[in-house]
Amino acid sequence: MPPADSGPAEGRPPAPAEGRPPAPAESRPSVPATITREQLERVIRRASDLQFRSSTAVDGSIGSRDVVQIGAEVGLEERHVRQALAEVEAASLLPATPADTGLARRLCGPAIVSASRVAPGSPDDIDVNLEPYLSEKELLRRVRSRPGRSLWEPAAGLVPQMRRGLDFGGRGYTLAKARSLQVVTEPLENGWSLVTLTADMTNVRTEHLGGWFGGMTVGGIAGGLGLTLATGGGILPILGGVAIFSGCIGVATVSARSTMAKFRQRMELSLQGLLDRLESGEDLAGAREPWHQKLPW
Repeated sequence: MPPADSGPAEGRPPAPAEGRPPAPAESRPSVPATITREQLERVIRRASDLQFRSSTAVDGSIGSRDVVQIGAEVGLEERHVRQALAEVEAASLLPATPADTGLARRLCGPAIVSASRVAPGSPDDIDVNLEPYLSEKELLRRVRSRPGRSLWEPAAGLVPQMRRGLDFGGRGYTLAKARSLQVVTEPLENGWSLVTLTADMTNVRTEHLGGWFGGMTVGGIAGGLGLTLATGGGILPILGGVAIFSGCIGVATVSARSTMAKFRQRMELSLQGLLDRLESGEDLAGAREPWHQKLPW
């Protein structure tokens, strides 16, 4: 009988283990030394797909626990992964933006500015945090209140108007210049909430349109009449007056649109700044002004 095989013969490589044999080193894909941010996202997405393909549902979805595990394996903190999950979930909960149509919108652009952010805390916690800030720091007053929704307007009265007009602290009171501010909070999982701030600036747009168009209309009419009287009438002076009037209207439209765009950017910056403070968990309710800063002088 031939002797039992005690191992591989000399000079002969060992037989591959059961299963797929390892690919030769020269045939393996090369790994780049550095990758871009976009490539990193593609790598993580592809690697997670390969690893969790067997554990996904029929529709190809991945459970939130698996997403957290993927994040941990690539070095992401769990709180950041869960916040990202909350933001993805919040995308379907964004409230509808109020309708803004008509000639004024075509001339000056939209008068509605909305910003959303996922912030820690329940809707009640966020409301308790925002209420004293909006009333004392931004000089707004609550006019409507429902669970998860509230509507604010500029506070009336002599003292709030004087504080906004004098503005000793240089705050600007941008939010108080809007017609109204709507606050909507939607609860999410794991102690997070989606906060949406919507400012209605139709009053500002109307003021800009009225100011520019009023001034330019008067200037156009005066220029047209002056040209007509100076030349003694006739068809050409009338056409010239119409051209002057049309030019003034065009200047008014461009100027009003530019002014409104700048104010819209300032309003959006204010909303985003407030959401930044909510996202960081800042205690807005505790940051109250001293009594002497509330005086109008």
